Amino acid sequence: MSQESNNPKLVAAMQKLEALATSTGEPSLRDGILHFGEASIPRPDFVIVSQVQDDHDAYATLFVADGDSFTRAATNIYSDGVRAVGTELDPNGPVIGRLRNGESYAGPAQILDRDYDTFYRPIFDSSQSVIGAYLVAEPI
Repeated sequence: MSQESNNPKLVAAMQKLEALATSTGEPSLRDGILHFGEASIPRPDFVIVSQVQDDHDAYATLFVADGDSFTRAATNIYSDGVRAVGTELDPNGPVIGRLRNGESYAGPAQILDRDYDTFYRPIFDSSQSVIGAYLVAEPI
């Protein structure tokens, strides 16, 4: 069963992330690259995730589905001083199973060894296949 966040900050940040991402069109996965309309992710300037951070003081990530895993395609989460692009969602954490099943997850989760209050939602293509995920989070 999908979960919705009860954190108003994360709910607002998720609404913004989804609105910004889909403003250029419907999501699709082509040649392993996440697209919204004709716009591919990541964008060199990371406008979408940066705007969510500016407007809601929340971390944001767009994941692309890659087989059974989810890889960060655009993020404002840093690891060792660089954006954590290319890193994978924890395969043993509480989130990945829900996303694979097309369900949202809201609650505590570790992101690159730090604890966060998180809100994840799957990204579906036109055939309702899970092709990625949205994430908004704040440190605990």
